[in-house]
Formats: sequence, structure tokens, C-alpha cells
Amino acid sequence: MAGQSVRDIKTRVGSIKNIQDITKTMMLVAAAKLSKAESAITRLRPYARRLNEMITDIKLRAEISHPLLLERKVKKEFVLVVTSERGLCGGFNSKIIRKAEDYFEKENIERRLVLIGKKAISYFGKVDKDYPIVKEHQVPDKVSFDFAKIIGEELVKDYINERFDRFVVVYNEFKSVFRQEQVTEQLLPIIPKKPASKFTADYIYEPSATDILDSLLPAHFNYQIYRILLESAAAEHAARMTAMEQATTNAKERIKELILTFNRARQASITSEIAEIVTTTMAL
Repeated sequence: MAGQSVRDIKTRVGSIKNIQDITKTMMLVAAAKLSKAESAITRLRPYARRLNEMITDIKLRAEISHPLLLERKVKKEFVLVVTSERGLCGGFNSKIIRKAEDYFEKENIERRLVLIGKKAISYFGKVDKDYPIVKEHQVPDKVSFDFAKIIGEELVKDYINERFDRFVVVYNEFKSVFRQEQVTEQLLPIIPKKPASKFTADYIYEPSATDILDSLLPAHFNYQIYRILLESAAAEHAARMTAMEQATTNAKERIKELILTFNRARQASITSEIAEIVTTTMAL
């Protein structure tokens, strides 16, 4: 019986070591992907910020309007929820889904969902959910601007055609390796941030300020979608790396405990066998 127990423990140690190898490999892969994703989002953030500043500058200087800048009474809202394709990334997906549901409770209006990521599609696709899904997208292995542009152009067209009055995104923003913040951000209508200081001179527009905004505003929206996808990708890799590192550490600790139990069980087995031998010898 003691021998069987020792074999069981040895088998369990082997199984946990295999799991530990897998989690360690996943941690290293996530770390490599995080490095690339962090580099991409760091490069894009200044561009996206400067694009917003240009739009603000032109809008205030030229004092013109545009359909994407026009605020309407909100009767219908589209909400984009961004999750990952896969799990094993801690609370990355559950937190963003909870953030979305908390947002839904704040205002009682008609909503439609735009979902990116299998986890969001799987969760909100259940029949007991209240909000219809108008678009579903899977996250590509490598997030590209072309992918974001496809999503952005459809939404811009829908907004101009008044299919909805406001567009909000719920996503994980990458802050650091150990911190991802769940963010709710309005993208349509575009509300340019006011400049910190007043300008002193105007520009010469070619062909015209209206034509420039016609080009800049859709581009700005597409780049915001792209930025959000990159933020989410970096946050996902960071969450997965942290989760797999913790899993690897837990496996290591569990192996230590099982080896200690194994040694005790083996010692008890040897002691039992010695006692049997001594008893038999004495009987003879």
C-alpha cells in the first residue's frame, strides 16, 4: 500500500513538471510578444495624440463643423468590447466583461454590440444577453492598421447614416507589465481636446479646412481603433506572462511539497520493510 502511494506521488510530480514546462514556455512566448506589442503602442501613441491636436487646432481656428464632430441626442449607442482570442491570461477577459456590464447599467438606452475577440463573442453571444450583436471580429495573430481600418470605415459610414448616435469602446489599456486598466472611451462623435494655450495665428489651408477635416477625421478614428487594439494586445500579453509566471511558481512550490511527501512515504515504506524483516528473523 505504501509502495503504491509512492508511485502515485511520483506520477503526480512528473505530471506537474510537464505542466510547469508548458507554463514556463508560455511565459517566455508571452514575454517576447509583449516586447513587440509594447514597442508598437509606444510608437503609435504620440502620432495618435498629435493627430487629435491637429483636428482640434483646425476645428477651433476655422470654426467649421463636420458630421463626425456633431453631437446628437443619444437614442441608440454602439459599444465595442475588446477581449482576447484565448484564455490563460488571468482576469484579463473577465474584468473587461465586468467593466462593460457595469457601463450598460449606467444609462437605459438602446444598445448594439460590436465585439472583437472570441471571449467577448462567446460571452455576449449567449441567448440570455440583452444587447443584440451587430458585428463580430476575431483578433488576428498580428494586429495591423488595415484590420483596424476595415472596422473603422464601417463604423464611420454607420454613424454618418445615423444608425447610431454614440460609439463607445471598452478595452484594457496597457499601463505596465503588472498593470492593465479597464477603460471606457467615447470615440464618436469625436470630441477634440481643448488646447492648453490659445493660438496666435491661423494657417493657410490647401485645398480647404473642410477638405482637410474630411480626410483627417476618418483617419483619426481609424488610428484610434488601431491604438486600442494595440493597447489590448500589449495588455493581454502582459497579463498572460504574469499569469504563466505565477502558475510556474505555484507548480514549483507544489513539486517541492510532493517531493517532501514522497520522501516521507518512501521512508515509511523502508521502515515498514525493515520491521517486517526483523520480526521474521526473531520468529525464526
